[in-house]
Amino acid sequence: MTILDHLVDGNNKQRPLLERMRSSAKPVMLYGAGVYAYVLKRFLEANGITVSGVMVDAAYKTEDAFMGAKVVTTEELVDRLGDFHFVVGITNVPVAVERLEKLGAPDVHVIDIPDYLNMPDGFMDMAFVKANVEQFERASQVFADDLSRQTYIAAINTKINENLDYVRPHVRVDNLYFPKTEFALRENEVFLDVGGFTGDTIREFHHVSGGRYNKIISLEPFEDNFARLVETVNSLDHPRVVPIKVGAWDEKTSLSFATNDMDIDNKIAEGGSKTIEVEPIDAIMEREGSTVTLIKTDINGAEYRALAGARKTIQRDRPRVITRLHLKEDFFRIPLLLRDIAPDIKIYLRQRGYFSMMVILYAEFD
Repeated sequence: MTILDHLVDGNNKQRPLLERMRSSAKPVMLYGAGVYAYVLKRFLEANGITVSGVMVDAAYKTEDAFMGAKVVTTEELVDRLGDFHFVVGITNVPVAVERLEKLGAPDVHVIDIPDYLNMPDGFMDMAFVKANVEQFERASQVFADDLSRQTYIAAINTKINENLDYVRPHVRVDNLYFPKTEFALRENEVFLDVGGFTGDTIREFHHVSGGRYNKIISLEPFEDNFARLVETVNSLDHPRVVPIKVGAWDEKTSLSFATNDMDIDNKIAEGGSKTIEVEPIDAIMEREGSTVTLIKTDINGAEYRALAGARKTIQRDRPRVITRLHLKEDFFRIPLLLRDIAPDIKIYLRQRGYFSMMVILYAEFD
């Protein structure tokens, strides 16, 4: 039996739903105004669906507008919920759906974004899996436990079919990068944060660890983000947090990027509006004269090249590695790369939330 025997094709419920909303006279309203709502709004509009507004519970309303759409409260619309299609933009999907349904909303939808780098196209199809079946098969065999292997199949089926039914049984809700149920943080970690953004991850790490760590090195190549990262570093009141204005890659070079409003979905693009400087993690760590115990990479499709540039660091320091899988190729090439770098590394996959992009790869040594 091969991986193809576990895959399903042709069970896409999302595209018919999008068509139904596109042709409906009812306006579409987002429920939620966070990061997922941001990419969801872009995805819906890329698929020809106008978002008429954003609804949040009154306790969470902080602005009157969200990405150009008016923000209203649930309490204001409670008697008119039947007038709208509601699309859940909150990652705690069961709670959000239950609340809206209890309030009497008849049209509540959960839309899975293939990955914001791919919009409006799908993430993966069966033709791609068949064209790379040998590598998918090899990757499926490197995982260290049954839950990882089950999650891997479920994640691929979800991507092929844009159908969250496949991943739902395998969801293990926890912190994306620093789960408490497994892979727990150790004291005196030296944390390399690849994709520092505005400091959200290091703030979270500081909180989860209780400040009991040795050092943080955070890499962020974009000028505006780096300025905000520095502000976050200064607010932590910890003597060993080092922000570095550089990106991670497998060689020292400059890359062009296409950027968007919130810099969440920036991606490498020839002729992009911004240029960043990148270099290998091995070179960065050698220059810093530091070892590392934990590496996190979340850099919008550059994870493979960044980890390829960390070969010596991983082999020398044997850190735990946490990474996102933003590209369809990464479903096989990142697990295979890590196993090539360190044959004794143990690799796990966990579905940390109810949307397909919330699948996280963890790797660690005994």
